[in-house]
Amino acid sequence: MPTPLKNKDQKYILYYDAHCLMCSKAMQFIRKIDTKNHICLLPIAQLPADAALTEDTVVFIDDRQHVYYFSAAVIQCLYATGGVFRLVYVAYIIPKFMRDALYKFVARNRKRFFKYSTCSLPLNNK
Repeated sequence: MPTPLKNKDQKYILYYDAHCLMCSKAMQFIRKIDTKNHICLLPIAQLPADAALTEDTVVFIDDRQHVYYFSAAVIQCLYATGGVFRLVYVAYIIPKFMRDALYKFVARNRKRFFKYSTCSLPLNNK
């Protein structure tokens, strides 16, 4: 999978649903806490065509090109921002099937929680 990083400081890639208000708000939060600008945020539509995924997921690719999905992607992304957010790593004590079930429940119902579906993020990752 190619790495479309925007600058040399970026080490990680996070693909998200750009048409979801909840996802947009989450990406604004990631931008705020990623003070070193290590995470490149890209719409999930920019994933290569061979990566057949639904919009109900988030994909995180780390600096070693390991790919994470669902709850693991969220945990790894927050961990990558550093600081106090490294504590999120303790979430791995929760079994994967439970973490992913919660993630998928929120993902399926996110448009009910957030009534609007417009993205407030520019797509050029600035």
